[in-house]
Amino acid sequence: MRVGSLFFPASLLSCWLVCGCALQATDQAPEPAPAAVVEPAPVPPTPERPFSRETLYSLLAAEIAGSRQQFDIALSNYAQQAKETRDPQVAERATMIARFLREDEIAMESAVIWAEAAPNNSEALANASMTLMQNGRHFEAFEMSRRLLDKGEETLFQNIAANATNLTDEERVALLQKYLDQLATHPTDEQLLVGAGILLQQQEKLDEALGYAQAALKQNASSIPAAILEANLLHQLKRDEEAIARMTALLEQYPDNIRLRLQYARILTHHDLGLAQEQFEILVEQSPNDGDLLLSLGIIALERKDTETAIVAFEKLLDRDQHISTAHYYLGRLAEERKDTETALIHYLQVEQGNDFVPATVNLLNIMIRSGDLLSATEHMKRTLNRFPDQASGLNLIHAQTLVKYGYLDAAETVLNRTLKTTPAAEQSNLLFARAMLYDQRNQLAAAEKDLRTVLAQEPDNAAALNALGYILTDKTTRFDEARELLVKAYTLNPADPAIIDSVGWLHYRTGNYPEALAYLRRAYDAYQDAEIAAHLGEVLWVIGEKDEARQIWKDALKLTPDSEVITSTIQRLKADQE
Repeated sequence: MRVGSLFFPASLLSCWLVCGCALQATDQAPEPAPAAVVEPAPVPPTPERPFSRETLYSLLAAEIAGSRQQFDIALSNYAQQAKETRDPQVAERATMIARFLREDEIAMESAVIWAEAAPNNSEALANASMTLMQNGRHFEAFEMSRRLLDKGEETLFQNIAANATNLTDEERVALLQKYLDQLATHPTDEQLLVGAGILLQQQEKLDEALGYAQAALKQNASSIPAAILEANLLHQLKRDEEAIARMTALLEQYPDNIRLRLQYARILTHHDLGLAQEQFEILVEQSPNDGDLLLSLGIIALERKDTETAIVAFEKLLDRDQHISTAHYYLGRLAEERKDTETALIHYLQVEQGNDFVPATVNLLNIMIRSGDLLSATEHMKRTLNRFPDQASGLNLIHAQTLVKYGYLDAAETVLNRTLKTTPAAEQSNLLFARAMLYDQRNQLAAAEKDLRTVLAQEPDNAAALNALGYILTDKTTRFDEARELLVKAYTLNPADPAIIDSVGWLHYRTGNYPEALAYLRRAYDAYQDAEIAAHLGEVLWVIGEKDEARQIWKDALKLTPDSEVITSTIQRLKADQE
């Protein structure tokens, strides 16, 4: 839409000219009649003015403001006059300007006035349905589309359903019932069928939803929305081969349909990354300025180790000022993989606040602290904290954890102690937990227990703290009854956590219950091939005489973490390397 096309409509100008003339005729004093014997012609009656003088002036001011690109003034005047006059043309004008400026609430208010003033106007009903939907008023949006359906016009039922993700379960059930009520009298309506399918999908009623999608496809085998819904549902039902076959056939018919190809590519990401990358490459060719497609291509290429394609995609994003922070983050990762830490640091330093800020900060600190450059890490954190003082607790925690990771325990404790002094007690649990783990590494068990007990006093159901304290008491003391109480509670809260399962298994081992220990530790290792779990499982196997299996467990774990101290120390303590 050209900006200039928003202003000076012929209907409004003609209204202004007529009404303006009327104002001129009535407001100016009449000139005295000349002295003559001929009677003057009678004055024609003044045309009826549809608006007051104030309204006319306001609308004219709006048009002038619009022509000068002062759109906020134009919108303000039109929106106000739409409320005051309830005139359909004024409300239409206000709606269109608000939509152009993306002022969703004003667009909705004006569109509703327009629909009320012109109840048979399909464009008014469509705008009201759309703007109500955009503002989360789904039931009113549905009613406007129902009126469109009765007129035989295009509806927005599919869009309304797709935008209903934030509804409560009760609201979604009520909205679905409206779709079902309409389907009783319009059983072949594609929008209703697809919309009902989407709402059922949101309720995780996948088989029912699939039935509606396929019913829509029976009515129109070429329906892209129905085909996309069907493919999504087949994917969720673990029927990827059917979904891919369906999408492949449709793409042969509609190779230029971007929505269809995008959905196909997304499903392929769960099935075949190579084919998914091919589809995203086609999509980027079709829409070369779409930053989201470029980003997806770059991430998939990165996953496939196609470094060249990934770098090109991320650099194009930088050239186009799209997804800048994300592009810098991934380019930093790629530079790290090439051992080019200097370039990696340059990229990580340019990642701004957002989803990639924390991982970029972690990677940046890893580079600096791993190389022993603690001063640069500290100075960077000072600058970062000056920029984001409200995130001091989380950022300092990252700093301390990275220092611990590379063995700088004194420096880490300094950071944690300093941060705890300035952090409110209610927000200290993560910091206290980190310091407890640090104390545990130093075998300062009393200090570790004190911090964990403080966490549990504030958060009695903190499963991580329950597990940590229970494991410390199990591993480094004989206070098994206390450990059991803590670990049973942790396991009850989170029975699928491999770390907790490992701790329970280790408690059984330490108390001589080897069969139970083996069962729990196998479960933990099956869920997560962690070096410490492997060390524990291997030790139990060794003690019960399954030495070959123990050696294999340790060998496999060392392939994943060659520098694991816990495995090597376990092997040495058991003298397994001597047999």
